Amino acid sequence: MRLRRSFLTAAITLLTLVCVPVLPAQAYPVQGDLPWSVLLCKFADHPDTEPRPPQFFRELFTDAGKGLGGFADYLADQSHGRTSVSGSVVKGWYTMPVTVAQAKAKDRWQRTEDCVRTAAAAGYTVPSNHRVAVMVNYAWDSGSAGGGRILLDPLAWNLGFTTHEILHGYDRDHSFSDDPTYRNADWAQFGEYDDQWDVMSAMHIHTYETQRFGTSAVGFNGPNRDEMGWLEPHRIVTLGADGVADRTVRLVPLDQPGSTGTLLVRVPFNVADPFNYYTVEFRKKTGQSKGIPGDIVLLHEVREGRSYLLRDRITRDPVTSLNTNGVSVSIDSVGQDEAVVTVSTGITQKCLAGYVHRKATPNDLVCVTPAVHEETQADTADAPNWEENGKCLLQRTRRLATPSDTVCVSSVARRQVIADNAAATSRANPARLVLGPNACKPGYVWRGADSFDQVCVTQEIRDQVIADNMMGAGRWTNGPDGPRSCIQGYVWREAFAGDNICVTVDRRERALHDTHTSWQRVLRPAG
Repeated sequence: MRLRRSFLTAAITLLTLVCVPVLPAQAYPVQGDLPWSVLLCKFADHPDTEPRPPQFFRELFTDAGKGLGGFADYLADQSHGRTSVSGSVVKGWYTMPVTVAQAKAKDRWQRTEDCVRTAAAAGYTVPSNHRVAVMVNYAWDSGSAGGGRILLDPLAWNLGFTTHEILHGYDRDHSFSDDPTYRNADWAQFGEYDDQWDVMSAMHIHTYETQRFGTSAVGFNGPNRDEMGWLEPHRIVTLGADGVADRTVRLVPLDQPGSTGTLLVRVPFNVADPFNYYTVEFRKKTGQSKGIPGDIVLLHEVREGRSYLLRDRITRDPVTSLNTNGVSVSIDSVGQDEAVVTVSTGITQKCLAGYVHRKATPNDLVCVTPAVHEETQADTADAPNWEENGKCLLQRTRRLATPSDTVCVSSVARRQVIADNAAATSRANPARLVLGPNACKPGYVWRGADSFDQVCVTQEIRDQVIADNMMGAGRWTNGPDGPRSCIQGYVWREAFAGDNICVTVDRRERALHDTHTSWQRVLRPAG
């Protein structure tokens, strides 16, 4: 699809601005108040140039822009209101003791540090819980500096580019397609920046012109929202997890968060890797994504912690069906309010990694170790030697791996059959183990502070959270924070933005700690 002229021109102008490739992001849910210190800094050889007043950046970056189409609105929409930039501030303009030529000899971290130090010398110290966004007054370089810092110059002060870089500050990776021929720049990986329906492919996304902040962003794709923890788990269908391998699913638009119904389908297929699967989503030309060409069903492969838009190799349009790796996806209809898709997977008939089908009889799909499989085949081949006149010889007995299995085997082999049959369910259908990008390490469970909350905690913490939720109404009073002010001795938990369950101070601190360290307790994709 063609980009708008203004955005395409900007893309050409900003080839040097596009941020360097990054490694796949660590999966963890992103929620709560995530504030920024936005520092405005001028170079020593451009002390009189202030391209935008501080109020512009307040409206672009902070809650001062609520209702105006800034990043605060974008974040609230995409996260269903559970993540905010509350507490963000804008400081400056400051004049750095550094010229443009001197800055060009440094890396981005050093350039942001020059601004941070200048602000500190002027009396502003960045709080420890703030990420840093540095605005410089000379156009030549923008992008992520790593470590929760970004650097933007005047050419990047539009909603699309700014949103992309802010989200790098939240550890988001670029999005990709599976096209092995597409390359956005000579330093980019193949397929990088090639999902035009996802904001992490800027500068190559479908956009429109906003009234206040120039070129727009676009919404997240389904796999990215899933990884961010911005989709309720009960609104995601993991095909085959319940043993049903074929379904017709009605998808509601990912771009209408207020709707009810299924938002995403995961379709597992890889026995060896529960983090490798296909996804199906319905995107509507509305909201943050009103710049896309039209309503569409998109298919992605999630692999090694990264999503890949599936493209037709000839037309480069998104694929409209899938039939590979034992998976079938067909789009039955795309309507105004829903899309209907039929999906199937063969993984429900497969064994977990490390097991194979026993095959004592042709239809025997009980999963056993490879050694037991080999012994079973040997016993079947040796069967004529241990039966005479319809009876088993010596101390042999009928194997009965299935009701029709009459092979004569030793008592040891018969006991193995009984044990394997009893364990059959636990060894079959790898789709049961596909829990998505925020699956917890053994010993941890999702906290469940609300229907979205996928922060990994101990069972003890989860039980306490549930108990506090049940006590919620009894700890509210009409006070300075409205009808849900906390009674004396209690404070809002704030496990996510808007969490006003009242708890003790120590439990609030624990909730904040768990929210921001959950990534340490999340399983990692293979790769």
